[in-house]
Amino acid sequence: MHHRSALLLFFAVISCGCTSSYAPQAEQAASVPAAGLITWKGQPLPGFRITLHPADGQRPAAGVSDAEGRFVLGTNSPNDGSVVGTHKVSVIWEQPVDDGLGTAPADPAAQKPPVDLPAKFASPETSGLSLEIPSGGSSTLQLTLQ
Repeated sequence: MHHRSALLLFFAVISCGCTSSYAPQAEQAASVPAAGLITWKGQPLPGFRITLHPADGQRPAAGVSDAEGRFVLGTNSPNDGSVVGTHKVSVIWEQPVDDGLGTAPADPAAQKPPVDLPAKFASPETSGLSLEIPSGGSSTLQLTLQ
């Protein structure tokens, strides 16, 4: 009987660690799929964090652009989308982090942003950027920075 109790306790402890680090389950925001492309002067902009800031105080959505400038937004968890509505946008460089698996570039030059964006893009109040997330979601969002 002692082994059975220990086994149940083990599974109870393990299952407690399976929740999202983005938001507690009780506070999940309703989100729709949201993905797109970010470019700088017509070229894909890789390695930048795109954050959507809802006007009504709802939870923001964020995602990092890949080598082709494509991004997928997440609100409650990675890649789960964004809340519907019009959002101000901020864009900042996401420095690669060494996760010990060899995914971060070893070259010091790769530790710098590929483009030095004007500082105005770092704030949703000064970026001049906005995105509309429709009620059905979108996989073709476009952020064109000049």
